[in-house]
Amino acid sequence: MAIEFAARTDPGHRAGENEDAIGCDAARQLYFVADGMGGHAAGGVASSIIKDTLLKPDVATGLTGLKELVLAAHAAVVSAADANPEYHGMGSTLVCAHIADSVCSVAWVGDSRGYLWRRKTLRRLTRDHSFAEILSSEQGLSLAEIRAHPARHVVTQTLGLGTPEPSLSETPLRGGDWVLLCSDGLTEELTDPAIGAVLAAAGSVEEAADGLIAAALGSGGHDNVSVVLVAYGAERAVGRKWRAARILLLSMVGAALACAMAWWYLYGSL
Repeated sequence: MAIEFAARTDPGHRAGENEDAIGCDAARQLYFVADGMGGHAAGGVASSIIKDTLLKPDVATGLTGLKELVLAAHAAVVSAADANPEYHGMGSTLVCAHIADSVCSVAWVGDSRGYLWRRKTLRRLTRDHSFAEILSSEQGLSLAEIRAHPARHVVTQTLGLGTPEPSLSETPLRGGDWVLLCSDGLTEELTDPAIGAVLAAAGSVEEAADGLIAAALGSGGHDNVSVVLVAYGAERAVGRKWRAARILLLSMVGAALACAMAWWYLYGSL
């Protein structure tokens, strides 16, 4: 099954460097978005360390799964902070996806998210490690109330700080599915229905990734914004197009032969 992907990151309209980091390893079918914590020291350094760690092929050797890979990235951030006092307190969220045997495994820490786009329907694959999620699930606050809450941006788990416990979800994939990974720079600007509307209007993951970034910037772009989109089953889509073209071609040839035989029957003996 063919897989296509697109990855975009933008600093947004806020001042300072882009503290997000994105990565795609097509050979290992590993994709991720890391969002360095802007409220802590060296958030961009933390997300860069996570990116470098995840993209090293030898890091996965001896690990038993995606959660362990995430914790290896956490250990790398902690080690760098211990060795460099100026980096003390740095951290990052992370959402990463791995595709194998038609199953997408998503592991995450923090409030960067993963979604499944299937048959024009958007479904969240992750549940934020954040105070906003607590307000929603335990206190039953509405989306409007949560967005107005002063502590909604507080995350309850972070790589590089404390003892994070990555969450994991596994989803069987079908041909035509898209997997979206994003930082909160997207979800703070766009609701899930708004994200779905951009995906529905796009003809490819490239168009969709560009459209999501543009929509987030157009809605304010108050934070760095990053998206990684993975299309599963591109080969099947191409196959359907080829079969349709082949059927049309055969129909045209058949019609031409029928016309030729009719002409011969009517005029060939004259």
